[in-house]
Amino acid sequence: MLPARFASLLLALLLVGATPARADTPVDVKAAMPLLLKVLTYDLNFDARGVGPFVILVVSAPAQAKERERLVTELNELAANKVKARPVKYVGADFVNETQLQNEIDKSHASALLAQPGMPLGLVKQAWEVTQDNQLYALALEAVLVEQVLPIGVSMSGDKAQIIINEKASRAVGVRFETSVLRLARVIQ
Repeated sequence: MLPARFASLLLALLLVGATPARADTPVDVKAAMPLLLKVLTYDLNFDARGVGPFVILVVSAPAQAKERERLVTELNELAANKVKARPVKYVGADFVNETQLQNEIDKSHASALLAQPGMPLGLVKQAWEVTQDNQLYALALEAVLVEQVLPIGVSMSGDKAQIIINEKASRAVGVRFETSVLRLARVIQ
């Protein structure tokens, strides 16, 4: 018999699918984000990462501000508004430079950073440096960002979401998943 937590993740993956995803397929936020939040609860260190609101800082290039604000609004309207017992709040921020991003992290008390889809890879790499310094979750809604930089993401193939975990990047911010979760995800070594 499967432990209840693992069974619920397995059910979520079965409901949204677990087929290989293409990097250029836009993510259905309503399907992907609840799955991504559920996967975070399987981090063996999740409970040690704080209490109170779970703030996800949605970061983009300044030129993407309108798209980012639409995404933040959509995310804040999701029914999945908790991760474990912690209420989830999404806050948008332009990525201008590392110092400015650090100020945004401090001001919002961010628990995680979410890279806006379409954010230039060079900016994502710079944001990743700040994320590592703060030992925050770094999330993506594009496969390519997890394949090349960030620890955890979701990509789509048609209407099916798939979790992607970059093990090296995950370890860099202290994220450790149970083997059972890694079997359900597409793992980048």
